[in-house]
Amino acid sequence: MSQPKGFSQSKPEKKPAKANTAKRKEAAKRYDELKAKGMPEFAIFARRRQAEPGKPNPWLPVGSLAVSRSSAIHQAIFQNEEELKKAAVRLFPRLSKVKDELEFGFRLKDKEFQDEPIQVAVRPQPSPLQSWIDRVRKWLGLGKRTTQASKKG
Repeated sequence: MSQPKGFSQSKPEKKPAKANTAKRKEAAKRYDELKAKGMPEFAIFARRRQAEPGKPNPWLPVGSLAVSRSSAIHQAIFQNEEELKKAAVRLFPRLSKVKDELEFGFRLKDKEFQDEPIQVAVRPQPSPLQSWIDRVRKWLGLGKRTTQASKKG
């Protein structure tokens, strides 16, 4: 007796993985490595910067970040701002209309801190010395240089 084949002549082809999926997998791998080293983990939240009158403006969970030190969380959030916005829209499609009006917040991910208020992330300002150096580099035609310290976050 033979097995019935069905109506299809061939198996459906698998779709190639998207580049974003590979990026997310790589980011998850780096996150797991930092987490394994005992680095602080933060839950990241997003909400609309200005609440609509008469409507609540709740914080919505959009992801997690692990950083080498707690003081670097603000910088890490804004270095990953575009990815966090994409995650917010993927998880909460209603945010797609206000994607550019989002503000981010964070708190430690540990269960002990679940009752703590969410802190609003503040965009780090460059130091006056760094601003001066950047202006001189621009004037000399060298452009902005990314330093190793700024990559480490």
